[in-house]
Amino acid sequence: MTLLLHITITPAFSQSVNDIGLTSEEQEYLAQKKVLRVCVDPDRLPFDGVDENGNHDGLSKDVFQIFARMLNVKMVVPKVEDWNDLMVKAKNRDCDVVSQINASEERKKFLDFTTPYFYLPLAVVTRYDRIFVEESLQGAGTRFAVIKDDIANDKLRKRYPKINLVEVKNNIEAMKMVYDGEVFGYIGAQGAVAFAIQALDLDKLAVTGSLPLRYELSVASRNDEPLLGTALEKAVLAIDPKEAQSIRDKWIAIAIEKVTDYTLLWQTLMVLGTILAVSLYWNRRLTRANHEIRETLKKLHTARAQLEEQNLLLKEQAITDPLTGLYNRLKLDEDIAHEVNRAQRSRSEFSIILLDIDHFKCVNDTYGHLIGDQALKEFSTLLKNNLRASDILGRWGGEEFLIICPDSNLDGCQKLAEQLRAKISAHPFPKVGTLTASFGVAAHIPGEKANTIISRADTALYAAKHQGRNQVELG
Repeated sequence: MTLLLHITITPAFSQSVNDIGLTSEEQEYLAQKKVLRVCVDPDRLPFDGVDENGNHDGLSKDVFQIFARMLNVKMVVPKVEDWNDLMVKAKNRDCDVVSQINASEERKKFLDFTTPYFYLPLAVVTRYDRIFVEESLQGAGTRFAVIKDDIANDKLRKRYPKINLVEVKNNIEAMKMVYDGEVFGYIGAQGAVAFAIQALDLDKLAVTGSLPLRYELSVASRNDEPLLGTALEKAVLAIDPKEAQSIRDKWIAIAIEKVTDYTLLWQTLMVLGTILAVSLYWNRRLTRANHEIRETLKKLHTARAQLEEQNLLLKEQAITDPLTGLYNRLKLDEDIAHEVNRAQRSRSEFSIILLDIDHFKCVNDTYGHLIGDQALKEFSTLLKNNLRASDILGRWGGEEFLIICPDSNLDGCQKLAEQLRAKISAHPFPKVGTLTASFGVAAHIPGEKANTIISRADTALYAAKHQGRNQVELG
């Protein structure tokens, strides 16, 4: 559930239209506009949504409060029934702004898009009694629920041509279909699906996998008023990274906070009320009230400690692959973005290794998924025991792993990949026997973005596959 927020430059706490560099034309436009109508998807908490009174809610609410301060405008939320209704209103110019949306060529016909400020991977929700592997996305008779007309549906069909998608109205309907066994799983935004599981109290469901696809969410504005789009772009780029991190942490921990806050507040108010009432009359009751408040404070301290412990555990779970204990795709996206930024600032170098276990589907088909899972755990331990302390290892998806090697050039990273390849092919895996892996290695080129170096490593990996497997190729 950890989220990647767009990293920008200037503190936003006291920023105004002048601080973020708005032109005189943009300032004049905003002064005349005064009020912006912000359309919000009502069914995407904790990231985007509305409360029972129709007010903006979720992570995007806190971000848009910053935008309102920066642009010196008031923002109102028109009533939206669902995502399809939102898109109709955006086309009809009933919205000035859409709070969180993926860009597409079709949508660019009536909307302008800012730089993405929020990245959200796709996750798979299944029942606890079902095991998800990426190959099952194209398995015969296996169906997955998705939100109707979601931008991710095209990405899924492009990457998995044989996938069988069942389009539904919202994530509540999708979760119930998974719960009742009508579909194998539900594919949706990581974090949002986990939040929905908690909110609906569907204890038989769990997030059992993540996919190498993600939403790249921008702020969109009506393209018949281009000054609004350029002003919003400057606001997005001016968000303070620390404030963005604080917003992210707040909404990650929302479920725990809602469980504890009201109970503690009620207990404290009851004790204080008792003290004020009885202290005017009976000293004996005052002594009893003092004892009660001491006990309540002990409970408060205990509850606070438990909350901090739960928050730490939740954050750890959000960046950890549940099967192997390695970092998950979300954490790897953060770390490689950090290495790219560090390389740009300090001109340092780094390389990456993308590796995939050869013919792993045969292991699952021959020995079953439980043995396959044991082999993945053994494989992960073998990798971890043969890396430097500074190297970053994680599960990229399925039987694919990513290693980020800070301060390493292409030659050094290639040698490490060859050593790992030899270690793997010589290692006896319980019940499975021998496994091999194919490797793609790439070194960061100055000015290169994270998705580019990953793409080069991925191309090299598939070259290794096509040339016979169990080998290392450079990208």
